[in-house]
Amino acid sequence: MYKKSFFSTLIITFFARGVAAFGALFLLIVLGQLYGADGVGVYALAQSVCLGSGILAKYGTDNALVRYVGENYLCTNTKRYLCEAVISTFFLSCTVAIVVYVFKDNIGNFFDSKYLSEILKGISIAIPAFTTCLVIAGFMKAVRKPATACLLGNGISAFLVGIIIALDSIFTKIISIDDIGVVVALSSWLVLMYGLFETARFFINKKLVQEPERFDRKRFFISAGDYFVMSLSGFIQNVVAVAVAGMLLSSHELGLFKAAERTAFLINFILVVLNAILPPRFASLYREKKLEELSDLAKKGACLGFLLALPMLLICFVVPASVLTILGGEFTDAENLLRVIALGQLINVSTGSVGFLLNMTGHERLMRNLSLISSALGIVFLYLFINIMGVSGAAYALFLTLVMQNVAALFFVKMKLGFWVLPMYRRSH
Repeated sequence: MYKKSFFSTLIITFFARGVAAFGALFLLIVLGQLYGADGVGVYALAQSVCLGSGILAKYGTDNALVRYVGENYLCTNTKRYLCEAVISTFFLSCTVAIVVYVFKDNIGNFFDSKYLSEILKGISIAIPAFTTCLVIAGFMKAVRKPATACLLGNGISAFLVGIIIALDSIFTKIISIDDIGVVVALSSWLVLMYGLFETARFFINKKLVQEPERFDRKRFFISAGDYFVMSLSGFIQNVVAVAVAGMLLSSHELGLFKAAERTAFLINFILVVLNAILPPRFASLYREKKLEELSDLAKKGACLGFLLALPMLLICFVVPASVLTILGGEFTDAENLLRVIALGQLINVSTGSVGFLLNMTGHERLMRNLSLISSALGIVFLYLFINIMGVSGAAYALFLTLVMQNVAALFFVKMKLGFWVLPMYRRSH
């Protein structure tokens, strides 16, 4: 865990992920200051369409790359796996983009938003680039470049969008809320150019050797299919949940909820850093049957995540209004939402990378089923709690979903791999 190479990778990835996390929050700050909670709510709906399209179009190939390329990333099969993943997902994402463009007015009318359909014009252009970035990010995790993977995520694209809109508001003032989708498209394609550059640089600098195992395209896409079904839980959480909340809440209330959720995500960002570094190492250690080292790595990751997340939790609990004021004065109404979601994120971090432990050790179908059941129940909680408690119910539903899924995964890791993944829990039983 503390070898020089791993420690330097952790530090670099920590800062890269920090920039990405700040980028997503920075965009909300810009939107909140310019358009208020209503603007944040409309953007949340548009972003959920983009993210949902990416989840569907990548078809689980990003996680399949982490597993199969991560086992031995310096072999000739690496290039073939990547090409198969990128080509298939790019064409699928173009199809999804056309569907979004054709039905943009219907989506806008469904949510009774006069701005949403205009924003979706640009979002449809962004979808192929955004999806391909997700796939390349999975490849970068597999080849031990987690910092690059973090920079290919949604946060950096959001950072660019925030910078462009902020500069426009200072100098030209030609970008309106209708134009946000176009700015998202521009940023997504710029990030993709960076991803393609880093991919080319990897293959130029690394000498690949012939893999004794033959390339198995069928096995790769069967595994990708399993990961795809599992990723549907992310689709439910990030798309269906936003859609349900958008139907039951006003744009203003949805904006408050998304502001609290995104701010609380800063607690979780250390886990995202660890998830960018650890999964290919989990796959390698499990393949080599080094279960004690696997256990030790997973436990130390959970401990590190807990210690680094704790200060942010305390800030969110003690002075939530001060944190939310950065987005705008009206967002202080979300302080109780922030407290609830922040506690859920701390529990998420404290259980460590339990989901990836199951995924990288041949138990991806178990994790898939667990994620789908938890996410489906989360939607039920969301619908019931919002009807009972309003916008506060959305926060409690998210808290309960996070706890339920992570605690269940924690127990299954113990059952299947024989050890607990908890901070400070050092002995295996």
